[in-house]
Amino acid sequence: AVDIARERGEVHGTVACDSAMQRGVTRSELEHAYSEMAYYPHVTQARSAVDLADPGAESVGETLTRLLVIEAGIGEPQTQFAVRTSRGVAWCDLRIGRHIVEFDGKVKFLRADQGGVADRPIEDVLWDERTRQTEVCSCGLGMSRVVWEDLWGERRMRTIRRIQQENAVTVAQFGSTLSEEMIAFDRQMRARRVRGA
Repeated sequence: AVDIARERGEVHGTVACDSAMQRGVTRSELEHAYSEMAYYPHVTQARSAVDLADPGAESVGETLTRLLVIEAGIGEPQTQFAVRTSRGVAWCDLRIGRHIVEFDGKVKFLRADQGGVADRPIEDVLWDERTRQTEVCSCGLGMSRVVWEDLWGERRMRTIRRIQQENAVTVAQFGSTLSEEMIAFDRQMRARRVRGA
């Protein structure tokens, strides 16, 4: 992961380091790896990727979306934020203040024979996604959605501006500070996840 960062740059390296941390590699292990490369070319890219790494990113799309949100300058995103809904816990990809950013890959909308993971009709998957968004936003949270095409080229800059605007609407409507109840619930759910409960 550290070599990928050094040889391919911060974005590729952050994806690789996120993936390594998802698999149980610690940040200190990644730091140790680049500490032995003190005089290697582009080691600063490795340091940067390790600093940005987050084990909460569950896919390449989530990592790239997090980097886009950081570039948008609206705050430090938290990965895998737990929200209590009437349907149970909704794990949201990213949270900044009271704004949620979700990455949508096509894989969850395709059947297995199409290369996806949907185990029921597409209309049911779409309905569940719509209902989930309504439930999450009813808790006093705003939401932006990002797809692969939003992450590249000119569309990337439009997406950054859109997220900045959508976050501004959220702040105007709900503020930027979570309630103590929401913070406590997220902490409780994270602790359960770590324990495997």
